[in-house]
Amino acid sequence: MRFQRRWGQNFLADRTQLERIVESLELATGDQVVEVGAGLGTLTIELARRSAAVAAVEIDPACLKALRFTLRRVANVQVVDGDILRLEVSTLLPSPYRVAGNIPYNLTGALLVHLLEQPQAPARIDLLVQQEVAERIAAPPGAWSLATLGVRVYGQPELILRVPRSAFLPPPEVDAAVIRIIPDAAPALPREALPSFFRFVTPFFQARRKQLPFVLSRRQRVTGVEARRRLSVIGIDPSRRAETLTLEEWRRLFESEHAT
Repeated sequence: MRFQRRWGQNFLADRTQLERIVESLELATGDQVVEVGAGLGTLTIELARRSAAVAAVEIDPACLKALRFTLRRVANVQVVDGDILRLEVSTLLPSPYRVAGNIPYNLTGALLVHLLEQPQAPARIDLLVQQEVAERIAAPPGAWSLATLGVRVYGQPELILRVPRSAFLPPPEVDAAVIRIIPDAAPALPREALPSFFRFVTPFFQARRKQLPFVLSRRQRVTGVEARRRLSVIGIDPSRRAETLTLEEWRRLFESEHAT
């Protein structure tokens, strides 16, 4: 095998860490799992042993060849040749389905959006990602980022366990973590409003050191005094910054702009 830097390949190579990860997935015999970035099948085999069906998605031709060889006698696994970001994931297995995998770190943001925006979202998502990103997504109130908000609109994230970089081959430059997301039955806002919502919130996080009236006054073309008054009317302290707002407060702020 030649490791493909362009696909961010870091294969799980520590049996102890593999067992910790598999245990954290809490798989049941009836589960159906879409695996993202199956690689050489290390996790795939464990998923197959513990669930009803696995759709193992891989893009690297060399890995695909290895997968088809090592999994040739595993009847409940289908190997899917493709780019996960171009696949309609919800069609790979019947619902309810789950998603799991050891993914390239540079894929995290785009992949989470892709999964959460599926016509039929996964019942649960468990992904190995960069530890810093997992901590940011699962941050408690008061330390939210745009990535945190982007996930919270769709569901509830939780950092499940940390995995040292030494568990991978070749070892990445940072440690990893398993992030779990349980999608809600429906997003916090109507789906048709979400593009406008994310365009609305992005400038606030780009100016995260500034208090809310700084961005709001420019968006609504009003004075700072008026921006502070409008925040007070909807029950938000004007001295706060973007990272401190809850999902409900962001919804109120967004809806207040569209009401003006």
